[in-house]
Amino acid sequence: MKNQKQLLFEEYLEGKLAGNQKKLAEEFYTIESQRITEWDPLLMGNKEEVKSRIKPHLVSKLPKRHKPLVNVAAVLLLMLAISYIFHASLIHSPSLEMVHKTTAYGQTSTIQLEDGTLIYLNAGSTLSYPKSFSPDSRHVQLVGEAFFEVHPDSTRPFIVSTPILYTTVLGTSFNVSAYQEEPTTVTVSTGKVLIQKTGSNQEKQQGNEVILLPNEQVFLTETTAPLVKSIVDASKFSSWINGQYYLDQMNMGTLTGVLERKFGVRFIFHDPQLKDCQLSGMVKKQSLRELMELLATTLGIEYKIKGKKVYLYGHHC
Repeated sequence: MKNQKQLLFEEYLEGKLAGNQKKLAEEFYTIESQRITEWDPLLMGNKEEVKSRIKPHLVSKLPKRHKPLVNVAAVLLLMLAISYIFHASLIHSPSLEMVHKTTAYGQTSTIQLEDGTLIYLNAGSTLSYPKSFSPDSRHVQLVGEAFFEVHPDSTRPFIVSTPILYTTVLGTSFNVSAYQEEPTTVTVSTGKVLIQKTGSNQEKQQGNEVILLPNEQVFLTETTAPLVKSIVDASKFSSWINGQYYLDQMNMGTLTGVLERKFGVRFIFHDPQLKDCQLSGMVKKQSLRELMELLATTLGIEYKIKGKKVYLYGHHC
């Protein structure tokens, strides 16, 4: 009996795949076929082993525009593109033993998964993942923020589920921020990822999916908004791993949210308009009091630290 991936692949060859799915698959294929001019073992695996698994008649069916590489490589790349679409809608199998890791405010954690993937979990975050991945995919769930260095595996896409987005990759590095009541962002450092809104189905609408390359980001504030990518400096969005935070285009309200998670405190504004003060620059590994002295001098405000509460006084900027 054919599995769903095989059926999707044959639907593509027969011209029956949904238009938006077909476009995504071909965009993935075009990017990779231009980048790869010869067999890439890291992405594709052992050539002879893969060749034995791909039936010759599939190669013969491949449209001529999809044969810039070795025939087997062309089929494999297109199958991987189909897998991107298929696996992004998968959920955990009930039979998998799940592990749940949570970092409290003021804490971060480094997690190595059984496949070799390395994950840096930021403060106030929860990561759920199977103790052992299934043979077909690697699927984890995130609430909060984490930076992923995904171990390459051409046969098992790596999927990160957040409340409103799916992020699907093969082997790459990227940052996901999905704290409750805050915008969700995905920022790519290396490789390529497919972003899909959760709940997207076979009848996908324009704006529900996008492919990101290095130094590209998706920023989503509402589930009804379309996915739009922008160009960014990806290093600024993962610098928290080293205790550094870039404040470009960040206001005081956003920064205090970051500092609450980092130091395990609560900020109380005497004047709520202070939250709209725009900031710039970068803060490094500093104590809470050192940071508050810097902010007080920069913004012309006063502060008091009482236990786990930080009181901010002053007028709007």
